[in-house]
Amino acid sequence: MLAVLTDFGISDNYNGVMEAVIRRINKNVDVVYISPNSKNFNVIAGAYQLYTSYRYFRKYTTFLVVIDPGVGTRRRPLAVRTRNYFFVGPDNGVLLPAIREDGILKVHSIDNERIYLSREISNTFHGRDIFSVSAALLSRGVPIETLGTRVDETDLVKLNLESRRENGMICSKVFFVDHFGNVALSLRNVRIKLGEKAKIRTRDGTFTGIGARTFQEGGSDLIIYRNGYGFLELGLNKADASVVLNVKEGDDVCLEESILEDFSPFT
Repeated sequence: MLAVLTDFGISDNYNGVMEAVIRRINKNVDVVYISPNSKNFNVIAGAYQLYTSYRYFRKYTTFLVVIDPGVGTRRRPLAVRTRNYFFVGPDNGVLLPAIREDGILKVHSIDNERIYLSREISNTFHGRDIFSVSAALLSRGVPIETLGTRVDETDLVKLNLESRRENGMICSKVFFVDHFGNVALSLRNVRIKLGEKAKIRTRDGTFTGIGARTFQEGGSDLIIYRNGYGFLELGLNKADASVVLNVKEGDDVCLEESILEDFSPFT
């Protein structure tokens, strides 16, 4: 299986061309999409989508991730072998949460130009010319060493998703805003005091939320809850919490610590 995550959208032909390249190399591959329409240029959102998806795929799936605002620059194209999977994508942090959790075994820079699609690769479409070819080769069982030179995993680009305590509040980062406007924070494995109210602080001011299990329990109030992937999330019943809070991926959000019985910071 080869699982694809890109920000190319569904109105252009980029995803289709990449899939055509993949199937030329491995005609028997089972291609599925985590999403062909991740948020444009948004590495943090892509990292969340990959991290919350990869473990549901069968063993030895190859993940092809092309959310690559630095395409054509000196950023490295990577191929990674973890305990259970293979990952292909740019060295911009988008792969790191998933590969670190599954356990990194090998990281290689895709710098073997002999495996590229052509001698003159595009400076703006590495998804076709480098990443698709590499993912397809891995899906056929080609050794990862064929793709290029070994890289020290400590040199990989990291995302800033750290949390901190501050005057009785836990301050974390917005990890993802879904299309409903629900705001996932970089806190996971949370237990929340249901029915308790707590202050929520953003750059625009202070709001009040209530601990809840479902959207309806909050009525018209902001709710604080554990989402389907174990992260602490802020939402509104049939409304867009991200608009009310005026936040996006990477922004700071602070939550009154007293409402949390337990949590783990995401690092």
